[in-house]
Amino acid sequence: MMKVIPLTCLALLILLCTGCTDDGPAPPDVSAIPVDLTLLRFDRALATLDTSDLPAALARLDDQYGSFTDAFFTHLVPARRRDFSAAEGQRVLRAYLDYPLTRFVDSLVEGRFPPSPLERAGEREAGGGAQVQKVADELATALRYYRYYFPRAPVPDTLVTYATHFELAAFLYGDGQLALGLDFFLGPDFDYTQVDPNEPIFSDYLAQSYTPAHAPGKLLRVLLEDRFPPPRTGRMIDYLLYEGKKLYVLEQLLPGTPRHVVYEVSEAEMGWLEDNETPIYAYLQREDELYSTDVSKIRKYTGPAPYSAGMPQESPGGAVNYLGRQIVASFLAQNPEVTLPELMAMTDGQEILRRARYKPR
Repeated sequence: MMKVIPLTCLALLILLCTGCTDDGPAPPDVSAIPVDLTLLRFDRALATLDTSDLPAALARLDDQYGSFTDAFFTHLVPARRRDFSAAEGQRVLRAYLDYPLTRFVDSLVEGRFPPSPLERAGEREAGGGAQVQKVADELATALRYYRYYFPRAPVPDTLVTYATHFELAAFLYGDGQLALGLDFFLGPDFDYTQVDPNEPIFSDYLAQSYTPAHAPGKLLRVLLEDRFPPPRTGRMIDYLLYEGKKLYVLEQLLPGTPRHVVYEVSEAEMGWLEDNETPIYAYLQREDELYSTDVSKIRKYTGPAPYSAGMPQESPGGAVNYLGRQIVASFLAQNPEVTLPELMAMTDGQEILRRARYKPR
C-alpha cells in the first residue's frame, strides 16, 4: 500500500533535499570521448642508462622522451644548467646515478612499479607494467571527463614517469604534457620516514597521500592549477572557494574514486569534515576570518597541516577547503546554467557565496 505523506511533511522534505548537494546526478557517459594517452617510463630508461657513452645515451633519451629530458635535466637533475659545459653536465649526471640514494630510490620504484616483461626485453612501446598502467588508465578516464566538462581546454596526450630524490610529485612540461614522480607513490606499505625522519615532506599528514591511488588526483591538480591559477591576492573567502572549486571539479573527474582519496585525507578525517560543516562555518564567522586578507592566516587555514588551526586535532589540515566545496555545490544547485569553466573563471568569492544561498548542514 502506498504511504501518503502529509503536505506539510512533503514540503519539509523538499526543502531539506534542496539543501543536499553531495548526491548529484550520475556521471555522464564519456566512453565515446577520444583520449589517446601514451605512457613512457623515463624512470626505467634512466635507471638502466648505458654510461659507457653518455653523449650517445643522452641523445637517445632526447629522441625517445622529447622535451621532457630538457625539463628533467634542467630542473630536477641539473645536468643541463646553462652555466655547465657538456662535460660538466655529464659529470653531474654520473655523480647522480652513482649516488647511494639514487640507487635506493630506483630499487624501491622498480619493486613497487616493475616493468612489464616486454619492457624488460627492451621494447619501448611495451607498456609500463601493471601498476603504472593502472594509473595511466585511470588518468585517461579522468581526462575523458575533463574533455567533457572543459571542451575547449587542451588535453595531455603523454604521461612520463620518473624518479628523483623525492623532489616533485607531478608537473607539466613541454606543451602541457604530464609527468609523475613515482618515488612519491610507494605507499601505503612504505615508511617514508626511513629515508629521513626529520624531512617535513614525509610527515604522516602528507605521506598518507603518497599511494598509487592518489596519483591521478595529483596529476589532475597540476592540470587544473595550470589552467586556472590560484588567486594572487584576495580574501579568505576567495582562497577557500578556489580550493573548494578544485575539490568539486576533482570529484567530477574522478567519480569512481573514494572521496577521502580525492580530498587527500584519511577516512576518519573525511567523516569529521562531513559531520562538522556547520562548526567550521561558525568558527570562521565567530573569528571574523571569512574576509581576512592576512596571507599567513590564509595559508594556515587552506594549506596542508596536521590539523586545522583552531579546530580539534581530529580535523584534517585545510578543513575550510571542504567548506568551500560545499558552498560551490550550493552555488551550482542555485545556478544550474553556470558551467564548470565559467565557475572556475569566477574569482569573486563573496559573489559566489551570495548567489549560493548557502546554508551549512
